[in-house]
Amino acid sequence: MYRGSCSCQAIQYEVDHIGELEADNETLSQADACAFRVNITKEQLVIDCAPSTLAALHESNGETHHVCNLCGSIVYVEDSSHGIAVEVHYSGHDVLAETHCQFIL
Repeated sequence: MYRGSCSCQAIQYEVDHIGELEADNETLSQADACAFRVNITKEQLVIDCAPSTLAALHESNGETHHVCNLCGSIVYVEDSSHGIAVEVHYSGHDVLAETHCQFIL
């Protein structure tokens, strides 16, 4: 499970699963990396906040920066093809979410 938030914690978000192709090779090769930026689809991001807390700032290059109205932190950046770049923190796997081959009985 991968989670993140704005600086004031008013916006919480999570991504259940990140595939090897969604994180860069340098990030995946670091065994102790606990926070990194990934590119995902909009459907993979789950946001928990009051609707008035999340604002959208449209840039001239086609990107949309989604920011917290309270602290001004950039939560995620959406490009013109609706791909999202977001910083997440690793918080452990949900053992009930998928099977794990190393525990075959």
